[in-house]
Amino acid sequence: MMHCFHGKHTYKLALAALSTVVVLGGAFCVVQQQTTSVEAKAVPSAQINDLPITDEQYRDASASDLAQMIRDGKVTSQQLIEHASALVEQENPDLNAVISLREDKALKEAGAMKDTGQPFYGVPILIKGLGQQLKGESNTNGLKPLKGKTADKTSDYVKRLQSLGFVIIGQTNYPELGLTNVTKSKLYGDAHNPWNPKYNTGGSSGGGVASLAKSIVPVTTGNDAGGSLRIPASWSGVIGLKPTQGVIVGDDTVPSSVNFANAKNVSDLKKYFDGMINEDNRDELVKEPTQDLKKYPIAYSTKSPVGTKVSKDAIKAVKQTVKFLRAQGYTVVKKDAPVDGEKLMKTYYKESTPSGTSANKLIKEKTGKNMKYKDVSPMTWALYQADKKQPKSTEKQIAKENELVDRQMTDFHKKYPLYLTPTTAKTAAKNSDPAYLPKYTKRLHQISKLDHKKQIQLIYDAWMHGLAKTPFTQLANVSGEPALSLPTYVSKKGLPLGVQFEAAKGQDQLLLEIGQLFQDKGQLQFLDDHLADK
Repeated sequence: MMHCFHGKHTYKLALAALSTVVVLGGAFCVVQQQTTSVEAKAVPSAQINDLPITDEQYRDASASDLAQMIRDGKVTSQQLIEHASALVEQENPDLNAVISLREDKALKEAGAMKDTGQPFYGVPILIKGLGQQLKGESNTNGLKPLKGKTADKTSDYVKRLQSLGFVIIGQTNYPELGLTNVTKSKLYGDAHNPWNPKYNTGGSSGGGVASLAKSIVPVTTGNDAGGSLRIPASWSGVIGLKPTQGVIVGDDTVPSSVNFANAKNVSDLKKYFDGMINEDNRDELVKEPTQDLKKYPIAYSTKSPVGTKVSKDAIKAVKQTVKFLRAQGYTVVKKDAPVDGEKLMKTYYKESTPSGTSANKLIKEKTGKNMKYKDVSPMTWALYQADKKQPKSTEKQIAKENELVDRQMTDFHKKYPLYLTPTTAKTAAKNSDPAYLPKYTKRLHQISKLDHKKQIQLIYDAWMHGLAKTPFTQLANVSGEPALSLPTYVSKKGLPLGVQFEAAKGQDQLLLEIGQLFQDKGQLQFLDDHLADK
């Protein structure tokens, strides 16, 4: 999810697997019957086995490993780019994870790159198609009326990741405006889960996570305004960090979207985090990890913040983690976060209504006409209509509620440095499962007839079908705290589910140290490992 509109509204928190506008791009994609096909490129892709290293070595390598291989002369960046592009062409028909491929441009960029000690020198990467603009590439925000729109500049975030040595080979799939916790798109089609293609990979950074789970590249980028890095990480079995608000270059310091990445190696995320820090905010927002964590209790909860059902799998995943932590000498106690979850979400939705207005503005700029219901998702339409009736006093109310959540969690972490929950309440949703139930989409069409209070209640009710699956992630966005999803559990049906650790603002490195502990002790379960065991 991502929320990146900068209009008169100063409050910016996009919804649950949601996001708000400003996308980026890649080469053009061919969309037919809601399925994205990557165009053939002028530079022919390498065959899968044309590397001086084996495909297995490539897929098992971390981004840091690949950079070292390039420096050691074992492989070239161009060979890795060709190999990753070939993997996209091989895997994407099943995944629909990549919406654009820019292999020819990437090869030229790799050829011009100089080794100045970049931590990820020459390593191919896929970036999310939303909110991370790359000049000349797709910039549609997932809106069908904006099909073919490209970015006129490269965002600061993307410039920084390029400065770390990454070479961008393409863009990944996401839902319209990043508004849902599933990657289902009128423009790009549904993304399919690499563990089982009948299921969705999660949203809104779903295409990137699916590509990562299949080891097409070692790192993929995303953004998160309500769980969009962590939800797909849970449903597709990878690692996802949502950083402290404002710590990453290009991000606002007030609650909104944050940019970061997913990976399968914690050490990659540690280097990535260090390289992406906004130096202006380092002293304030980057804290030394809590020393001797074993002196403090770790809180955990399996209770849904909005009172919905939590699956047996999610509860088992947390209990399994609690058992592991206690075996490592940590004190773990059952304790719910001190926040009214239902109130938090209703405030969250009010804060997200400007995304509908921003979408209409973009559509009108291109078409000369206001958007129609058929042009967008039912929720984009509903947010647009609700924003028209949003009282002027709402901004102050939102700020007041968010400040309360901030205080509550700040006090909570003084006693409990870490807060453990399931990342998601269930394993992945099927692609046949709609983002919004039909009975609500009909009502959302007519939402303009309601007063504002009833509009927000309808939005809350309509979103509940999705929110019930992922009610744990939004708290970190509203509080501005970092949160980490770790792939620790696989259900009997063969679907992954993650656990989430949340920490006080500035304690991103503490979360990464916990993630490193889990990886070092063999607690993380990835798709490659699962397939190898069969």
